[in-house]
Amino acid sequence: MTRYTPLWEQAGSYAASVDRRLIANIWPAGACNGCALTAVASTMQINVAAGAVAVPSQNSTGSTLCVSDAVEIVTIAAAPGSGQNRIDLIICRPRANDLDGGQNNDFIFDTVTGVPAASPTVPATPPGTVLLGQVSVAGGSAAITQANIADLRPPRLTALAEPALGAAAALASFTTLDGEVWVAKGGVNNGAWKKARDVLSARRYRTAAFSATGSQAILAMDTVDFDAYGLYVPAQNGFVIPIPGVWLIGFQFAATFTAGQYARAVVNRNGAIAFQNQLWMNANTSTLPTSGVLALAANDLMQANIQAGATATGDNAAAVTKAENYFTAVYLGTG
Repeated sequence: MTRYTPLWEQAGSYAASVDRRLIANIWPAGACNGCALTAVASTMQINVAAGAVAVPSQNSTGSTLCVSDAVEIVTIAAAPGSGQNRIDLIICRPRANDLDGGQNNDFIFDTVTGVPAASPTVPATPPGTVLLGQVSVAGGSAAITQANIADLRPPRLTALAEPALGAAAALASFTTLDGEVWVAKGGVNNGAWKKARDVLSARRYRTAAFSATGSQAILAMDTVDFDAYGLYVPAQNGFVIPIPGVWLIGFQFAATFTAGQYARAVVNRNGAIAFQNQLWMNANTSTLPTSGVLALAANDLMQANIQAGATATGDNAAAVTKAENYFTAVYLGTG
């Protein structure tokens, strides 16, 4: 049994590997804060933003904490010839004699160059490093674009240390080590990071006249009740799901129906029916609700649809539109 010297005791002395055990107890797996990857225009270079990376050691002696306070540049090797493609890795690599047997005492942002092929495979991430991203290198290309970079940074070191986003930033997300998803968007909550299950919800409703006919048709929502993070995309007439997980989707419309005819409230996922409610109606104004809890993927498109056996006139009276003709989306968690 080894009883190690307690860390930071007065006059205490211990090996670096003992200090690394503290970092490993805080971040037992690879973790990252910052270090976003950005292509340098018209070059084979990639900027690595300032940040910090916790890297588990390859010899199981804990983790190192690698911190950079400025942008650093990584250069991708020249592209293979036309017809051959490659996948490279961007990694954070600590270097020390007791880690890798070398003479360095530092860390670098490094590359792992993949093997060229018509259909290339992803190279292995070396032991004792943390993967930050993949770079698709097309044969014959002379530059890397942002679209070639896949962001694969591990969960953040801390949820609240992330700086506020710029005013034009799109919705961004990350998952902490305990599985909690956080989101931020420029101009919303001052760009601060918030728990997704606390803030990702939206409700839109319909004020314009509409009719339900024998053909299923999208019922676009034209008015915002609440939708701080812009989940509803008017150009697509539906909610575009920003992060994967379990979502509650609800839809209701009101119309004057013909007695003995059916009516359907349908929610489509990417153009296919996800769930629906169909009823035989009386000759009066009625509401037809439907809702469902779904495991959805990022960028799934959810649209509200209506249909009736005989033409039904939508009820768009000012007093009822918000209460009766609405579409909602609420993020519940990772599931």
